[in-house]
Amino acid sequence: MSELRTDTWIDYPETADDLLPFMGKHLVAYPFAQAAEKSGGQLIGLNPAELTASIRRYDTGEVTEFPWPTTKFRHTTIVESPYAGLEVGAVRRFEWFECEDGYPIDTPRTLVGTVDSVQAGQIVLWVREPGFGAASGWWAHLKNEDAEKHNLRPANLKTDRKNC
Repeated sequence: MSELRTDTWIDYPETADDLLPFMGKHLVAYPFAQAAEKSGGQLIGLNPAELTASIRRYDTGEVTEFPWPTTKFRHTTIVESPYAGLEVGAVRRFEWFECEDGYPIDTPRTLVGTVDSVQAGQIVLWVREPGFGAASGWWAHLKNEDAEKHNLRPANLKTDRKNC
């Protein structure tokens, strides 16, 4: 999975203005804040006179009205991962902010790793330890939110044969 999920909670809205930015978008309603009774779908209507929000289910088309004063709403945004399209086995250079002993450092080390897996919130690279044989190394976990910091980029195998 190459997506990053963020949730926005709208706790017991007081006016239509609190829900208006979510019109036409996917919402999950939690009446009386009960997760067991949640219902999700597209927000299709707001009734300020009765303080209700209308949500249409995608599977059945059924419309349910939820009273604002007793309902929590959640809007989920899916953001594409910065590592989308990256394939397992790809060799990449990246910046690493830990020394050989695992302590944080201010000036990053530039390393080379092979993509081992692309997961929902991160990628995992196998970083070979030079001088210890082909089977020696460690796993670098690069989180999606730190993608800019790690500056993942293609590696030139002619010049980037060993880690700096």
